[in-house]
Amino acid sequence: MKKYGLLCIFCMALSIHGQENYLSFFDGLIGKTWKAEGNWGDGSKFSQEITFEYVLDGTLVIAKSKGFTDKEQTKFGNRNHGIRKYNPETKAIEFWEFDVFGGLTKGTVTTENRNIVYSYRYGESIVTDMWEYIDENTYNFKVGNYVDGYWKQVYLSTQFIAEPIQKEPFEFDHQSLVVTQLMKTGDFYRDVFGFEEIPHPERKPGFRWFKMYGNSQLHLIKKDVVEFKKDKSIHLCLATEDLESFIEKLMGKQITFYDWPGNLNSVTHRADGVKQIYIQDPEGYWIEINDAQH
Repeated sequence: MKKYGLLCIFCMALSIHGQENYLSFFDGLIGKTWKAEGNWGDGSKFSQEITFEYVLDGTLVIAKSKGFTDKEQTKFGNRNHGIRKYNPETKAIEFWEFDVFGGLTKGTVTTENRNIVYSYRYGESIVTDMWEYIDENTYNFKVGNYVDGYWKQVYLSTQFIAEPIQKEPFEFDHQSLVVTQLMKTGDFYRDVFGFEEIPHPERKPGFRWFKMYGNSQLHLIKKDVVEFKKDKSIHLCLATEDLESFIEKLMGKQITFYDWPGNLNSVTHRADGVKQIYIQDPEGYWIEINDAQH
Protein backbone atom coordinates (compact mmCIF):
# COMPACT_ATOMS: atom_id res chain seq x y z
CA MET A 1 0.00 0.00 0.00
CA LYS A 2 1.33 3.45 -0.90
CA LYS A 3 2.50 5.32 2.22
CA TYR A 4 2.55 8.77 0.70
CA GLY A 5 -0.42 8.80 -1.62
CA LEU A 6 -3.63 10.07 -0.15
CA LEU A 7 -4.50 12.87 2.19
CA CYS A 8 -7.11 11.61 4.60
CA ILE A 9 -10.12 13.83 4.08
CA PHE A 10 -13.55 14.52 5.44
CA CYS A 11 -16.22 14.84 2.83
CA MET A 12 -19.52 13.23 1.92
CA ALA A 13 -22.01 12.95 -0.91
CA LEU A 14 -25.37 14.35 0.07
CA SER A 15 -28.68 13.56 -1.60
CA ILE A 16 -30.04 17.01 -0.81
CA HIS A 17 -31.93 18.99 -3.43
CA GLY A 18 -32.76 22.65 -3.95
CA GLN A 19 -30.62 25.53 -2.80
CA GLU A 20 -29.00 23.90 0.25
CA ASN A 21 -25.26 24.03 0.76
CA TYR A 22 -23.96 20.59 -0.14
CA LEU A 23 -20.71 21.28 1.72
CA SER A 24 -22.35 22.24 5.02
CA PHE A 25 -21.16 18.96 6.50
CA PHE A 26 -17.75 20.59 6.85
CA ASP A 27 -19.09 23.13 9.36
CA GLY A 28 -18.02 20.93 12.28
CA LEU A 29 -14.56 20.37 10.80
CA ILE A 30 -13.62 23.99 10.16
CA GLY A 31 -11.51 25.68 12.83
CA LYS A 32 -9.85 22.49 14.03
CA THR A 33 -6.60 20.66 13.38
CA TRP A 34 -7.14 16.92 12.93
CA LYS A 35 -4.14 14.86 14.03
CA ALA A 36 -3.38 11.15 13.76
CA GLU A 37 -0.38 8.88 14.22
CA GLY A 38 0.05 5.17 13.71
CA ASN A 39 1.75 2.49 11.66
CA TRP A 40 1.01 0.95 8.30
CA GLY A 41 0.70 -2.81 8.01
CA ASP A 42 4.38 -3.13 7.11
CA GLY A 43 5.43 -1.21 10.23
CA SER A 44 6.26 2.13 8.59
CA LYS A 45 5.08 5.29 10.32
CA PHE A 46 1.95 7.31 9.59
CA SER A 47 1.62 10.89 10.87
CA GLN A 48 -0.73 13.56 9.57
CA GLU A 49 -2.31 16.92 10.44
CA ILE A 50 -5.24 18.33 8.44
CA THR A 51 -7.12 21.65 8.45
CA PHE A 52 -10.12 22.76 6.39
CA GLU A 53 -11.42 26.15 5.23
CA TYR A 54 -14.24 27.48 3.05
CA VAL A 55 -13.41 29.59 -0.01
CA LEU A 56 -15.42 31.24 -2.80
CA ASP A 57 -18.44 31.91 -0.60
CA GLY A 58 -18.53 28.34 0.66
CA THR A 59 -18.69 26.67 -2.76
CA LEU A 60 -15.31 25.00 -2.24
CA VAL A 61 -13.53 23.49 0.72
CA ILE A 62 -9.74 23.61 0.79
CA ALA A 63 -7.93 20.93 2.79
CA LYS A 64 -4.29 21.39 3.77
CA SER A 65 -2.24 18.64 5.34
CA LYS A 66 1.15 18.11 6.86
CA GLY A 67 2.91 14.77 6.78
CA PHE A 68 6.13 13.07 5.81
CA THR A 69 7.70 14.77 2.79
CA ASP A 70 10.47 12.26 2.08
CA LYS A 71 10.49 8.53 1.48
CA GLU A 72 12.73 8.00 4.49
CA GLN A 73 9.97 9.51 6.70
CA THR A 74 12.39 11.83 8.48
CA LYS A 75 11.02 15.21 7.30
CA PHE A 76 7.60 16.49 8.35
CA GLY A 77 6.01 19.48 6.64
CA ASN A 78 3.42 20.77 4.18
CA ARG A 79 2.49 17.77 2.06
CA ASN A 80 -0.95 17.96 0.39
CA HIS A 81 -3.36 20.59 -0.89
CA GLY A 82 -6.85 19.44 -1.77
CA ILE A 83 -10.16 20.67 -3.17
CA ARG A 84 -13.67 19.48 -2.24
CA LYS A 85 -16.57 20.36 -4.54
CA TYR A 86 -20.13 19.22 -5.14
CA ASN A 87 -20.75 18.03 -8.71
CA PRO A 88 -24.40 18.61 -9.69
CA GLU A 89 -24.11 16.24 -12.66
CA THR A 90 -23.04 13.24 -10.57
CA LYS A 91 -24.83 14.51 -7.43
CA ALA A 92 -21.76 13.70 -5.35
CA ILE A 93 -18.96 15.51 -3.57
CA GLU A 94 -15.73 14.91 -5.43
CA PHE A 95 -12.16 15.59 -4.36
CA TRP A 96 -8.81 16.33 -5.95
CA GLU A 97 -5.67 15.94 -3.84
CA PHE A 98 -2.31 17.33 -4.98
CA ASP A 99 0.80 16.20 -3.11
CA VAL A 100 4.32 17.55 -2.74
CA PHE A 101 5.67 14.73 -4.93
CA GLY A 102 3.68 15.95 -7.94
CA GLY A 103 0.94 13.34 -7.64
CA LEU A 104 -2.82 13.74 -7.97
CA THR A 105 -5.43 11.56 -6.25
CA LYS A 106 -9.11 11.97 -7.03
CA GLY A 107 -12.28 10.14 -6.14
CA THR A 108 -15.79 10.34 -4.72
CA VAL A 109 -17.23 10.29 -1.23
CA THR A 110 -20.30 8.71 0.36
CA THR A 111 -21.56 8.18 3.90
CA GLU A 112 -22.51 5.14 5.93
CA ASN A 113 -24.60 6.20 8.91
CA ARG A 114 -22.35 8.81 10.58
CA ASN A 115 -19.21 7.33 9.07
CA ILE A 116 -17.50 9.08 6.16
CA VAL A 117 -16.36 6.78 3.37
CA TYR A 118 -14.50 7.70 0.23
CA SER A 119 -13.08 5.64 -2.60
CA TYR A 120 -10.30 6.18 -5.09
CA ARG A 121 -8.37 4.10 -7.57
CA TYR A 122 -4.84 2.99 -6.69
CA GLY A 123 -3.31 1.04 -9.55
CA GLU A 124 -5.81 -1.67 -10.45
CA SER A 125 -7.50 -1.60 -7.04
CA ILE A 126 -10.21 0.52 -5.44
CA VAL A 127 -9.06 1.71 -2.02
CA THR A 128 -11.35 2.93 0.75
CA ASP A 129 -10.62 5.38 3.55
CA MET A 130 -13.20 5.37 6.32
CA TRP A 131 -13.70 7.85 9.12
CA GLU A 132 -15.69 6.02 11.79
CA TYR A 133 -17.54 8.58 13.90
CA ILE A 134 -16.89 8.46 17.66
CA ASP A 135 -17.77 12.02 18.69
CA GLU A 136 -17.45 15.54 17.27
CA ASN A 137 -13.71 15.58 17.97
CA THR A 138 -12.80 11.93 17.34
CA TYR A 139 -12.88 9.58 14.35
CA ASN A 140 -11.39 6.11 14.03
CA PHE A 141 -9.63 5.90 10.69
CA LYS A 142 -9.03 2.89 8.43
CA VAL A 143 -7.49 2.45 4.99
CA GLY A 144 -7.97 -0.75 3.02
CA ASN A 145 -10.25 -2.78 0.76
CA TYR A 146 -13.87 -2.38 1.89
CA VAL A 147 -16.51 -4.34 -0.04
CA ASP A 148 -20.22 -4.74 0.72
CA GLY A 149 -19.87 -3.56 4.30
CA TYR A 150 -16.84 -5.70 5.17
CA TRP A 151 -13.11 -5.09 5.34
CA LYS A 152 -11.30 -7.61 3.16
CA GLN A 153 -7.92 -6.10 4.03
CA VAL A 154 -6.82 -3.23 6.31
CA TYR A 155 -3.58 -1.37 5.57
CA LEU A 156 -3.85 1.22 8.35
CA SER A 157 -5.93 1.60 11.50
CA THR A 158 -5.56 4.67 13.72
CA GLN A 159 -7.56 7.58 15.14
CA PHE A 160 -7.93 11.28 14.30
CA ILE A 161 -8.31 13.69 17.22
CA ALA A 162 -9.37 17.32 16.70
CA GLU A 163 -7.69 20.29 18.33
CA PRO A 164 -8.86 23.92 18.07
CA ILE A 165 -6.68 25.99 15.74
CA GLN A 166 -4.61 28.38 17.81
CA LYS A 167 -4.51 31.85 16.30
CA GLU A 168 -1.45 34.03 16.66
CA PRO A 169 -2.04 36.85 19.17
CA PHE A 170 -0.87 39.50 16.69
CA GLU A 171 -0.92 40.14 12.96
CA PHE A 172 1.16 42.63 11.03
CA ASP A 173 -0.97 45.72 10.30
CA HIS A 174 1.15 48.51 8.82
CA GLN A 175 4.47 50.30 8.69
CA SER A 176 4.72 54.09 8.67
CA LEU A 177 7.51 56.13 7.08
CA VAL A 178 8.07 59.86 7.55
CA VAL A 179 8.96 61.49 4.21
CA THR A 180 9.67 64.94 2.80
CA GLN A 181 8.81 64.04 -0.82
CA LEU A 182 5.32 62.59 -0.45
CA MET A 183 4.35 62.37 -4.13
CA LYS A 184 7.69 61.09 -5.42
CA THR A 185 8.07 58.50 -2.67
CA GLY A 186 4.47 57.31 -3.00
CA ASP A 187 4.85 56.94 -6.76
CA PHE A 188 8.00 54.87 -6.14
CA TYR A 189 6.18 52.29 -4.01
CA ARG A 190 3.25 52.23 -6.42
CA ASP A 191 5.32 51.83 -9.60
CA VAL A 192 8.18 49.64 -8.37
CA PHE A 193 6.27 47.26 -6.10
CA GLY A 194 2.77 47.60 -7.51
CA PHE A 195 1.24 48.61 -4.17
CA GLU A 196 -2.39 49.70 -4.44
CA GLU A 197 -3.05 53.19 -3.10
CA ILE A 198 -5.97 53.36 -0.67
CA PRO A 199 -7.64 56.45 0.82
CA HIS A 200 -6.78 57.82 4.23
CA PRO A 201 -9.87 57.27 6.43
CA GLU A 202 -10.12 61.00 7.17
CA ARG A 203 -8.77 62.04 3.75
CA LYS A 204 -6.29 64.40 5.38
CA PRO A 205 -3.56 66.03 3.29
CA GLY A 206 0.02 64.93 3.88
CA PHE A 207 -0.70 61.20 3.86
CA ARG A 208 -0.48 58.45 1.26
CA TRP A 209 -1.59 54.96 2.25
CA PHE A 210 -0.89 51.77 0.28
CA LYS A 211 -2.10 48.19 0.53
CA MET A 212 0.88 45.84 0.42
CA TYR A 213 -0.30 42.24 0.91
CA GLY A 214 -3.47 40.89 2.48
CA ASN A 215 -4.45 43.45 5.09
CA SER A 216 -0.95 44.87 5.60
CA GLN A 217 -0.39 48.50 4.68
CA LEU A 218 2.33 51.11 4.17
CA HIS A 219 1.62 54.63 5.48
CA LEU A 220 3.65 57.60 4.21
CA ILE A 221 3.50 60.74 6.36
CA LYS A 222 4.82 64.06 5.07
CA LYS A 223 7.01 66.20 7.33
CA ASP A 224 9.07 69.22 6.29
CA VAL A 225 12.17 68.09 8.18
CA VAL A 226 13.18 64.51 8.92
CA GLU A 227 16.26 64.08 11.09
CA PHE A 228 16.93 60.38 10.97
CA LYS A 229 19.90 58.31 9.83
CA LYS A 230 18.75 55.71 7.32
CA ASP A 231 20.82 52.72 8.36
CA LYS A 232 20.47 49.55 6.27
CA SER A 233 19.86 47.51 9.42
CA ILE A 234 16.51 49.31 9.74
CA HIS A 235 14.54 48.22 6.69
CA LEU A 236 11.26 46.96 5.27
CA CYS A 237 11.56 43.42 3.88
CA LEU A 238 9.43 42.01 1.05
CA ALA A 239 9.56 38.49 -0.39
CA THR A 240 8.95 37.50 -4.00
CA GLU A 241 8.83 34.13 -5.76
CA ASP A 242 10.76 35.51 -8.74
CA LEU A 243 13.68 37.64 -7.58
CA GLU A 244 15.39 37.46 -10.97
CA SER A 245 12.43 39.06 -12.76
CA PHE A 246 12.24 41.78 -10.12
CA ILE A 247 15.95 42.54 -10.59
CA GLU A 248 15.31 42.90 -14.34
CA LYS A 249 12.50 45.34 -13.53
CA LEU A 250 14.85 47.40 -11.33
CA MET A 251 17.48 47.51 -14.06
CA GLY A 252 14.86 48.59 -16.59
CA LYS A 253 13.95 51.49 -14.29
CA GLN A 254 17.66 52.21 -13.67
CA ILE A 255 17.31 51.57 -9.94
CA THR A 256 20.53 50.37 -8.34
CA PHE A 257 20.56 47.53 -5.84
CA TYR A 258 23.12 46.16 -3.40
CA ASP A 259 24.00 43.04 -1.47
CA TRP A 260 24.29 43.15 2.33
CA PRO A 261 28.00 44.18 2.36
CA GLY A 262 27.14 47.05 -0.01
CA ASN A 263 28.43 45.80 -3.36
CA LEU A 264 26.65 47.47 -6.27
CA ASN A 265 24.21 45.33 -8.31
CA SER A 266 25.10 42.21 -6.34
CA VAL A 267 23.01 39.53 -4.61
CA THR A 268 23.57 38.09 -1.14
CA HIS A 269 23.23 34.30 -0.81
CA ARG A 270 22.32 33.49 2.79
CA ALA A 271 23.41 30.26 4.45
CA ASP A 272 19.80 29.01 4.41
CA GLY A 273 19.64 29.36 0.60
CA VAL A 274 17.64 32.60 0.51
CA LYS A 275 18.81 35.25 -1.97
CA GLN A 276 18.41 38.92 -1.04
CA ILE A 277 19.07 42.41 -2.38
CA TYR A 278 18.66 45.92 -0.96
CA ILE A 279 17.41 49.13 -2.57
CA GLN A 280 16.58 52.63 -1.30
CA ASP A 281 13.43 54.64 -1.86
CA PRO A 282 13.64 58.37 -2.79
CA GLU A 283 13.84 59.26 0.93
CA GLY A 284 16.81 56.95 1.49
CA TYR A 285 14.90 54.27 3.43
CA TRP A 286 16.29 50.78 2.85
CA ILE A 287 14.15 47.93 1.50
CA GLU A 288 15.20 44.29 1.41
CA ILE A 289 13.75 42.03 -1.29
CA ASN A 290 14.35 38.30 -0.99
CA ASP A 291 12.97 34.99 -2.28
CA ALA A 292 12.14 33.39 1.07
CA GLN A 293 9.17 31.01 0.93
CA HIS A 294 6.14 31.71 3.14
